[in-house]
Amino acid sequence: MKIRNLFRALYEQLVRPGAWRNVFVTHNAFGIFSKYSHISRRSGQPKIAYPSKAAARKAAEAMGRKHGVHFSVYKCAWCDGWHVGKNAQNKAVRSKDAVAGTFVNCSNAIYENLSSLPIADLAPVYAGGVRGRTLSGRGGRQMLGKVRDAGVRVVIDLRTQDHTCRFDREVAEAGLEYFHLPIDRQKTDVHEIIAALPKLFALLDEGDFYMACAMGLHRTDIAIALYYVFHPSVPCENVPEMRGHRKNGQFRCEDIAARLNCVMRSLTPEEFALLGLPSDYETEFCRRKQLLFERNRNFQKE
Repeated sequence: MKIRNLFRALYEQLVRPGAWRNVFVTHNAFGIFSKYSHISRRSGQPKIAYPSKAAARKAAEAMGRKHGVHFSVYKCAWCDGWHVGKNAQNKAVRSKDAVAGTFVNCSNAIYENLSSLPIADLAPVYAGGVRGRTLSGRGGRQMLGKVRDAGVRVVIDLRTQDHTCRFDREVAEAGLEYFHLPIDRQKTDVHEIIAALPKLFALLDEGDFYMACAMGLHRTDIAIALYYVFHPSVPCENVPEMRGHRKNGQFRCEDIAARLNCVMRSLTPEEFALLGLPSDYETEFCRRKQLLFERNRNFQKE
């Protein structure tokens, strides 16, 4: 523990709103002296260290929107970074779908509203939206209206060469927001993808989205994997189901691994900051990627 970090951590506790209560009533302020303010009790690994208070606050706000409880940020007394945490008064209730061995793509309101429609490869994505085949074919304009009426706010299009400007216009005419992120690993520069990830993550955090590619399977898998692995506000145990990369009952991780590894290798210091990731994120990256692949290799075939 560096004396400099200890003094900074103490100062931040004393000047934050509610400092009197945190020190003399709940005693939460004294938690900074515990090694578990820096190390996760569950994994035994160092917690994600954000490079600044602003970066930590941004992650905390995203986590708060997702779980419906308050997450606080604090200066770590044990390292140079900032952490996101929750105390006894604001612990998030762990979802039943987050139990080890299960996926978190549980049904949500938008999926239930759309499930009766003839949309190919429709599936829920976390609690906020759905994935499926691009609605750009015959009858697509009418289907977009039904998607809007079901509660969808934004269409996320992941196509590359098969993307058309006509579909952009049809989405806008249906009263929906449109976001295009070409995700194909052979056809798109990796830094273009990285630059677009904060917007993608924000849309997934906000919910009410319809995420699509030509088949609603492979590129949507890759986008969801990027969200899980590179967006730390997603709890590590909330592993998404990779529905598209299955063949003959086996999970094929090669394409997903290629894109995840390419992004990790290509990140510049400026891009680490853009994503709100610490420069030593590789350990957490490997942990999440391993869990993603292990869970999906042992999926229960529907």
